[in-house]
Amino acid sequence: MRTHCRACNGTDLHSILDLGPMPLAGGFLANQEAVAKEQLYPLETHACASCGLVQFLNPVDPEILFQDYSFSSSTIKPLVDHFTAYAGWLQEHLHPKSVVEFGCNDGVLVEPLTKLGIQAIGVDVSQNITDIARAKGLDVIAGYFNADVARSIRERVGPVNVVTGSNAFAHNDNPQEILDAAKIVLSDDGHLCLEFMYAGDLLEQLQWDTLYHEHLTFYSLATVQILLERNGFYVVDAERLPMHGGSLRVCASLQRKSLSAGAEKILQYEQEKKLAQLATWHGFANDSLRGIGIVRDVFQALAARHTIWGYGAAGKATMWVNACKMDYLGGMVDASPLRAGKFMPGTHTPIVFPEAFKAAAPDYVFVTAWNYAGLIRSKENWYKGTWSVPLPDLRFF
Repeated sequence: MRTHCRACNGTDLHSILDLGPMPLAGGFLANQEAVAKEQLYPLETHACASCGLVQFLNPVDPEILFQDYSFSSSTIKPLVDHFTAYAGWLQEHLHPKSVVEFGCNDGVLVEPLTKLGIQAIGVDVSQNITDIARAKGLDVIAGYFNADVARSIRERVGPVNVVTGSNAFAHNDNPQEILDAAKIVLSDDGHLCLEFMYAGDLLEQLQWDTLYHEHLTFYSLATVQILLERNGFYVVDAERLPMHGGSLRVCASLQRKSLSAGAEKILQYEQEKKLAQLATWHGFANDSLRGIGIVRDVFQALAARHTIWGYGAAGKATMWVNACKMDYLGGMVDASPLRAGKFMPGTHTPIVFPEAFKAAAPDYVFVTAWNYAGLIRSKENWYKGTWSVPLPDLRFF
């Protein structure tokens, strides 16, 4: 178990939210044999009293988390659109000839970069996901982005202009390893660009449902700035993004430069919201537990009289259905072939394609992938029952 903060290396760490033993958010179960062998892992969130970093101190072995990964980014249109736009942003702002992306998933960013004529190399720990990327003809390495992989890339293609990672940096227990690898492969005037779920949105939108085992760390700009400067990088720019319900894009350099106005504005916002204060995160935890209780009680009452299904077999879904004990759901709808046909972690609800949802037409649909609720409802505009989303507060449509 970790005893030091990932950002500032301090030791004044406090438990803020303990959900007890929980299944892995992405641990979708392939068959009844997998159901019988399912493991639960402690899920306790801490915050650092020195810098305010929200983090898990007891990580699950990444070999367990990521070897058979069930999240394929290219099956989700808003993510495809995001990464197509991000490729354009990188070209317009940094003009790279070469880019390395760690946590590249199925090549959702590598592909549009390649189409722009930029040499793009992806690295991802999940063998089944990198197989998908390589089947597209993309240059993708299966493994961890560490010093050895960085040296092999540099030997093959020379120093690169950009190292980037989207929703992957915060998954690492030892972020220094990634930063060391980035320094090896980057040119002296290169840039490190990180996208991660943002602690400001975690707080503002009460997104407790993203606090699961693979999301080890929730950075603010101030906390990631501390970590980067401890490892020889300097933030030059930052902006907030809508991705994954609220993310931050941070651009850093190996040379110290002045902060952009956008980054200064975000740091000011973080001070106003008191993101570095422990009391802020204790308040967040209390509000989260209250919200969980409301959803649990309302839907248990509805389940006594109505049929209820879930929609969107994402990590958020695992959190909601287990915290609220929703073992009464008739099905969990998801269009991804990596998930449909499996069972939900914990509750073991069958995951089905949208066609099964249409055949069943339940009374209520609980949209667990609430950040895509608008898209889901537009796709299923035939449905005449009642939709519900749990965040930013419990609502019915």
